[in-house]
Amino acid sequence: MLRHFSWTAVGFLIAWQFACSGATFRQSSNSGSSSTQSANISISPASALVGSPDLTLTILGSNKFTFFNGHWHSAVLWSQDGVETALLTSFVNSLQLTAVVPAALLGSAGKGTVRVEIWDSIENSLVATSSLVPFPVTSSPPATPVPSISAISPSTVPAGSPDVTLTIDGSNFGHYGHFAWSTAFWTADANLHDHGTMLQTTIVNSAQVTAVIPAALLQSPTSVQILIMNGDVMGMSDGYFGYPRSNSVTFTVGP
Repeated sequence: MLRHFSWTAVGFLIAWQFACSGATFRQSSNSGSSSTQSANISISPASALVGSPDLTLTILGSNKFTFFNGHWHSAVLWSQDGVETALLTSFVNSLQLTAVVPAALLGSAGKGTVRVEIWDSIENSLVATSSLVPFPVTSSPPATPVPSISAISPSTVPAGSPDVTLTIDGSNFGHYGHFAWSTAFWTADANLHDHGTMLQTTIVNSAQVTAVIPAALLQSPTSVQILIMNGDVMGMSDGYFGYPRSNSVTFTVGP
């Protein structure tokens, strides 16, 4: 009877532990292999300039490594030149954290690494460690790659449609510095500053973004071009000159 009770108690504690976390943990607890395992987290932005102010990182998990906020909790750490710094970490959900890199860590050129650790707060023990993600701090902006579109879906909708979410497949999508990222545009020609409409864009990964075309643009039959720009979309005064742009793909609003 006593043995049966002990196993029941253990089962209850395990169930309670996972209920507190609100997520399913899939990463092996063998943290010693973290420096060689394939990447199981990603961060954005991926770099910073020397002298940047406090920087908020977005850390995305995967089906191989999820985050926790409870009995098990997630911590983001910065490592550089043998010194480790715990970053102020906020739990968003089981696949997203944010962490603040203080300006003091960005004062000189170098390369840090970012990782996520999962800790058992009751036992005060390390449960698992993510892959290491390099984070360079450079004195000049990194080269921004040229985006490319291979397909959009849908490519046509009837006039009078409500808001439409486009799925855009291609390559070289992402965040490329504090103010530069991939943004989709609706345009009748290549003049984005005067004739382009910036679309609400979500970066899914380096090979896919989604973009919302508002209903106001879909009321009459027309044929336009959809393209991606990797650059500073807030820099209106420069007219979007010089930023890498993708090929354009035709989008049709039918009768």
